[in-house]
Amino acid sequence: MLVELRIRNFAIIEGATLYFGPGFNVLSGETGAGKTIIMTALGLLLGARASPDMVRAAQSEAVVEGLFELEGEGPPPEGMPEELAASGQRELVIRRVVAADGGRSRAYINGELATVQTLARMGEGLVQVYGQHEQQTLLRPESHLQLLDRHAGLDPALAEYRAAYRDAMAARERAEELREREHTRAEALELARFRVAELERAALRPGEDEALAAERTVLANAARLVAAAGEAEQMLLEGDGAALDAVGRALTRVSEAAAIDPKLGEAAELISAARLSLQEAAHALRAYAARVEADPARLEELDARAAELNRLKRKYGGTLQSALETLEHSRAEIAELEGVADSRAEAEAALRGALDRLARMAAELSARRQSAAVELKRRMEAELKTLGMRAPVFEAGFAPLERSEAGFEHNRMALGPAGADSVEYMLSPNLGQPPMALARIASGGELSRVMLALKRLEAQRRGIATLIFDEVDAGVGGAVAQVVGRKLKELARYHQVLCVTHLPQVAAFADTHFLVEKEERRGATRSKVSALNHDGRIEEIGRMLAGEEVSDKFRRAARELIDRARA
Repeated sequence: MLVELRIRNFAIIEGATLYFGPGFNVLSGETGAGKTIIMTALGLLLGARASPDMVRAAQSEAVVEGLFELEGEGPPPEGMPEELAASGQRELVIRRVVAADGGRSRAYINGELATVQTLARMGEGLVQVYGQHEQQTLLRPESHLQLLDRHAGLDPALAEYRAAYRDAMAARERAEELREREHTRAEALELARFRVAELERAALRPGEDEALAAERTVLANAARLVAAAGEAEQMLLEGDGAALDAVGRALTRVSEAAAIDPKLGEAAELISAARLSLQEAAHALRAYAARVEADPARLEELDARAAELNRLKRKYGGTLQSALETLEHSRAEIAELEGVADSRAEAEAALRGALDRLARMAAELSARRQSAAVELKRRMEAELKTLGMRAPVFEAGFAPLERSEAGFEHNRMALGPAGADSVEYMLSPNLGQPPMALARIASGGELSRVMLALKRLEAQRRGIATLIFDEVDAGVGGAVAQVVGRKLKELARYHQVLCVTHLPQVAAFADTHFLVEKEERRGATRSKVSALNHDGRIEEIGRMLAGEEVSDKFRRAARELIDRARA
């Protein structure tokens, strides 16, 4: 449950600390006092998006912290990081920091950095929030199927169905692609065969273009290369200044000296090795000069081949490697196109199999939904009776999915992303009245009670510790308001309940009552939160009854409301 909430520099709240109790916690105050701001701050701890606008004017950052206590010895909430769950800690401190300069907000769990996505996943297992906007979802039939599936616990089955639905979509795309290819098969096959013939005729070799360029460079400079080799050979072998003669004389002198001092033997060996290397170099130069010669015909042949390679490279991807890859791809394409009829038959068989499986799974979902709807009807009617409806009839009306909403039609069954069903909740709040769609019949107060009953049932099923109702009493008044208050109080026997309310009949049931007020000090507007004692509760509930100035008459009425709630 939520034990403590601290808010600093958030909107018009300069600083506030709320200590929540385990039962029924109520927040009241005039419109605009800051109750919604507190709910927004709490939402940040549950993974809601942050905005720099949330930071109080002239402050650098806003900080919201919450202390949650895990009750009992049960498993940790879903979405809790594995390391934290394994630690066995029974207290969670969640902290959000929002920067005013537009920088990213930061989130922490027990002092460790966490992502907002982690907060959102974990928050679903810690707290369930019901705001005024959720009441409007009951007016949209497309939300009713989701509510029924949650009640039926169909999330794992739906995940499997949606995976099968994606598989069927992929199978259909493959079959359609092959049908299209079969229609254009002759043209595509002719084009692929032309590419293969052209590239095979060219007899391309990897790296051939680079080898041709290197050979052409040699042929284009043959005269210079032969002259250089000949001149170098002469320098080594011919004339008085030939290098080999000089090295030979040096070897003779050093060898004679080495006979006197053996230490010169190593130098003599090095000179001898150098002489042999120079001799080999001279022979290599002579052979090179004899081998290289200008060959205009070969040069013309190289230029023609290079032009052909460049043409093919431009046509097939820009490089010789891409042209070779095009050849291999075209060969594979020919094989596939020649067998496209068989491939299409296989793909269509795979699609039929995928749709058969999808239809079976949709039928199983429908059966489970029908069974869950019977149980939901029984429990909802019992809940609605306790909420002041004397003879309610509640049921889920089933209809086949409209073809316009379906992705597939198979065996006369329209199949959509969530199955083959369309569900709309029907209600008869009064005896003798036939059930009708909620959007046609339900008043604001009736919608509030239907949603309260649904949320109560969902909370019981999921075992969530803390429930938050943000003005759940919208559209409710009089005796029904007292029924809603009593129901929330009963709910607080099994869950921690936080409720923002404007109704004194609801506030009278509170175990812990907070007053949210707005004040102006030193030219700035601030919102403050106070935990009320017994006399403070009488004064606040009196204000809620009176509207403005509280007289003794309204104080007596407030005291009576509180006493009646206790009884």
